[in-house]
Amino acid sequence: MAPAPDEPLRVGTLQVSALVDHVASVQRATLEKLVGPETAGSRRCTLPELQAILAAVGEFNSKAGGSASNVARALATGFGVNVQLVGTRGADEWGALYTSSMRRAGVDTDRMRVAHEGSTGRSAILTCDGERTMRTYMDPQVTTRASDLSASDFSGCAWVFLSAYCLYSEGLLQRAVDLAAEVGAKVVLDLASYEVVRTYHAQLLEVLAGGGVHFTICNEDEAAMLVKYSAEAAAAAAAAAPHDEALAAAAAGYPADSSLPAAVLRLLLRYCAGGVVTRGVLGCVAGMRRVASARSMRSTHSMRSARSGDWEGIGGKGGSDGGGKGAEGEGEREVLVAVPAVPGVGVVDTTGAGDHFTAGFMYALTQDLPLERCCEVACLAGASAVRVVGAELGAGDWKWFHARLHGDLAGDVVQESSAEEVAQELLGCYSLISRLGRGAVYFGSARLAHGSPYWERAIRLAERVALLLGSPVWTGGGPGMMRAASEGGLRAGVPVGGIRISREAGTNVLTMEDYLSAGSAFTCKYMPTRKVALTDAGARTYLEQRTGYLFLPGGLGTMDELFSILTLLQLGKLGSTLPVPLVIVNWDGFYDGLMTLLKAFDETGALHASEVRQVMVAETNDEVVEYLASFYDLPCPEREDLMTDDGDGVVPGGEEEEGAESSGSGAEGAGGGGGGGGAGGGIDGSPAEMAELAARLEQLARAEAAEAAAAAAAGGTATLPGSAAAGNGAGDGGTPHHGGLAGGKGPLAALAAEEGASGCGGGSGGSRGGDSGAGSRHRSRRGSVGGVVAAHAVSAEEVLHSLGGTPKKGQ
Repeated sequence: MAPAPDEPLRVGTLQVSALVDHVASVQRATLEKLVGPETAGSRRCTLPELQAILAAVGEFNSKAGGSASNVARALATGFGVNVQLVGTRGADEWGALYTSSMRRAGVDTDRMRVAHEGSTGRSAILTCDGERTMRTYMDPQVTTRASDLSASDFSGCAWVFLSAYCLYSEGLLQRAVDLAAEVGAKVVLDLASYEVVRTYHAQLLEVLAGGGVHFTICNEDEAAMLVKYSAEAAAAAAAAAPHDEALAAAAAGYPADSSLPAAVLRLLLRYCAGGVVTRGVLGCVAGMRRVASARSMRSTHSMRSARSGDWEGIGGKGGSDGGGKGAEGEGEREVLVAVPAVPGVGVVDTTGAGDHFTAGFMYALTQDLPLERCCEVACLAGASAVRVVGAELGAGDWKWFHARLHGDLAGDVVQESSAEEVAQELLGCYSLISRLGRGAVYFGSARLAHGSPYWERAIRLAERVALLLGSPVWTGGGPGMMRAASEGGLRAGVPVGGIRISREAGTNVLTMEDYLSAGSAFTCKYMPTRKVALTDAGARTYLEQRTGYLFLPGGLGTMDELFSILTLLQLGKLGSTLPVPLVIVNWDGFYDGLMTLLKAFDETGALHASEVRQVMVAETNDEVVEYLASFYDLPCPEREDLMTDDGDGVVPGGEEEEGAESSGSGAEGAGGGGGGGGAGGGIDGSPAEMAELAARLEQLARAEAAEAAAAAAAGGTATLPGSAAAGNGAGDGGTPHHGGLAGGKGPLAALAAEEGASGCGGGSGGSRGGDSGAGSRHRSRRGSVGGVVAAHAVSAEEVLHSLGGTPKKGQ
């Protein structure tokens, strides 16, 4: 059966007999002495003849060979394609060498059969002046037969490569073509050698006429043989039936003045969807009878190298199509191109050049590239092969290929475009990251600067995190929250880096604040470059590295970064090997609305809550620091959020004093609600410390209750941590509602109730209940024990599960 659309590409290849190549370089005189005056090409020989040649040569290199094997190895090592190899090898040491060599190249050899009688095929490949001469011995007992094949051999393959060498085994080529069609795979056929075409031309033409071959590849020698015998066959058929107009037209299809490429392409396009003729130093010509896609149609738009002389007599009507010639007939269209060879490549050995050409062409075909681009990739792959001795390219040779391939493509793309600037920006960013090191990356609004209630908190948070992790601090290098986080890192004495953009939101001039030292910032023109760099600055590359992403209060730019990183986490593109902590710093419920939005995504099926499981939501600096300490298994620093009060509800860490409705004092608010003791997690500490904290919280609650009473007496309305005025039933008839996070409508309220938090066990009233809960400066916590507030960061998944269902539209 054909592979599913989302399955990785898989290509099948059939090596009729496993073959080991013995490659040697010889002088011309030696070559002619060994094989006679007719050099080049490939011929069969006996085992004694092969042994005599190798004995005379003396030194040679032995590698797995054969046309299909070379194509399979090139596809696997050079293009990363999943390849399964079908065939037969002997049970001898040469067979073991063959299988081992192919497996090392990444080729699946599980479908190779082992013949326990006979020996593995071997070939002497003699190279001289860039020309190769092959003499091959193949044991008839170690040959794949038509009856050996089954559909399972090609199961899961989208494409199958076959060589005309399969004609050595009776009926094998036709059987393989039929099985490929059965599993829905397309076939690429290589004509192998002119000796094969000369010997088996009748069987070959019969296979082509069957219509099961999608693309045929041949060189000029093979093409000449094919045209010759096809013309003779057509003429003989026409003579035998002089009144058959169709046969007469076929016989007339080979005018004497037609060029060879024109004649063979016309022949191939009669049977196949396309064909390619390689022409050595002249490159190649190719034709496609049926354009498979709009992309392929566009391939004729830039045929700068097409020469009209090559196409005389093709397609009858002719006609220009963007530089190449095309013909139309019976609803089909021909696309014809000519591509020159890669210039400036010295020929060392042509062994395997055709097979690498085929591998490059097949890969480009599988990627649905235009016909001309398929030929360019193929020519470059073939050029890579002639630079080395033998048919196997090393890592350095493939590096040369890919540098030329992508370099040539990039040369057309980046010229007079922004691509070159983006590339240079990325290099600059990565150079800075490499020099300073990866670390904690902070995102936040450029507008929330000095005077913002979050300014001091951000500085202190970044300082504490830097001291905990000992890692660099990274930001966007701009004003507001970015500068605050940078200041915290500078206070801690860690490296601080910035990836800046030329203009931040809320500014009218280029933002180039000088708070970062020289060489610690890089300014980008393009936003995507900055996003990639900041994401990379927080990615872990080894186990001991301590990084993270911390999202401080921010606007559109911060949300852009957040959703980008959330998507990378969702797709497993980030943190799949080495997890990275991501914390949303939800000071004063700043991101409650975001949680509501994510909950809506979850309810509609656009998001699964489990996909944000590793995202943590924290409401205080203590929660952030404690979570990071737990994540990296570090000693937990002392809490700061509730330890001292400077008279304004803000502690040295920048945190506002938390709500006291759960102090257990039962202080009544304006609506008559009292704060009750809740059940939840507690703050770690000695009994004396716990008692001290409880006493201080009770003192605060009493003071604020007095303020509330005074405000009520004056005709005002007080919003206090223990008051029902902050709840949903605020003061209208005195009906108390549960307060705090549990009683309010904020997205974290239900989570508080779920955890038995915020004094809702017996109290009423709340710190931020109701729609206007955010108006209170004092926020209740998620958990309390004996009136002492306790809190910890929770995952976004828990938050979404706690919010409950929201009626969908129309319900």
